[in-house]
Amino acid sequence: MKVDFKNCMIDINKDYSEELNKFLTLFSPIRETIYKEEVEEEFHDEILVIGMGGSILGTETIYYALNPECKAIFLDNTDPESTLRKIKSLENPKVYVVSKSGNTLETLINYKLVKEKVKVKEFIFITNGGKLLEIAKKNNYRVLNIPEEVPGRYSIFTAVGKAPLSAVGVDVKRLLKGAKALDQIDEKHEAIKNAIIHYLHEREGRDISVLFTYVEALTYFGEWYKQLVGESLGKNGLGITPLLSIGAKDQHSLLQLYLDGKKDKVITFLTVDNYREDVEIEFENAKKYSEIIKAEKLATEKALTNRGVPNITVELKEVCEEELGSLLYFYMIQVAFMGVLYNINPFNQPAVEEEKRICWSILRK
Repeated sequence: MKVDFKNCMIDINKDYSEELNKFLTLFSPIRETIYKEEVEEEFHDEILVIGMGGSILGTETIYYALNPECKAIFLDNTDPESTLRKIKSLENPKVYVVSKSGNTLETLINYKLVKEKVKVKEFIFITNGGKLLEIAKKNNYRVLNIPEEVPGRYSIFTAVGKAPLSAVGVDVKRLLKGAKALDQIDEKHEAIKNAIIHYLHEREGRDISVLFTYVEALTYFGEWYKQLVGESLGKNGLGITPLLSIGAKDQHSLLQLYLDGKKDKVITFLTVDNYREDVEIEFENAKKYSEIIKAEKLATEKALTNRGVPNITVELKEVCEEELGSLLYFYMIQVAFMGVLYNINPFNQPAVEEEKRICWSILRK
């Protein structure tokens, strides 16, 4: 994985050592998770993961990026049509029910639905308390815990991700190896630089962060990124707004806005050096199919730069466990450090709790 800042268009030369020291203290529980490899599940050819937000998005990111042969279904909404369609295809799944608090409304109702409608091989609860822990004890389900100091959206390297991913055949040790490769965190760390760049641009009014992925397999990474940024930084009237675009498709929908609309955006291109599937095809001077999308990305980058739109490129060698581990950990560092720069807590989400209280009140009435 490498990061290219040549078009970032901002000076970051300032001493941030005080903020870095504070960050390292706050971030230590998350760092510890990448050195623990104790969660390994037996392979099963069909699994179901029930969760919301940080309890499921990281697992979806890795599963859909790697696309292992094992069948995995994810219940992460309460839309009846979508949910019922998904569970109809299940035959005898191993089911992981994930909620740190154990009181997530959507997770509780989807567990109840699956319990009543699906023949299940085994339920495994990944939780620390609440109603889920009560259910697990009552039914003698196996329970895996999450470190208390690790928020859900930073928990992919805990049992939250390790358990279901190892059950579908993902090499979790390689995933952790990729994260560890980025763990020498100092003022020169590329994720720290990226945090400072986005923070300084936001101070100048560029408060929309566009993740423009030219790897369609990483679409769910964009969903994980949106939650990480939104819940970590959207506090006290501060933060940046995350958006997801897919290249080259969105060159024909949103690029006009990015080029000629308000100059309130920082673009991050997400690319790979080697696509896992490719084919030889002659078109103009291109010899491979992948050269087309690479040319489109380069053209978009140059057009944005010519228009004064700051942009950064994050390039993976290929889509594999190590590179995904590095990518996820990179953005955890970046977003958590931005929280320190804003002088807010990047590990809570207090405003969201209001909606939860109101919804429970509506249901109980």
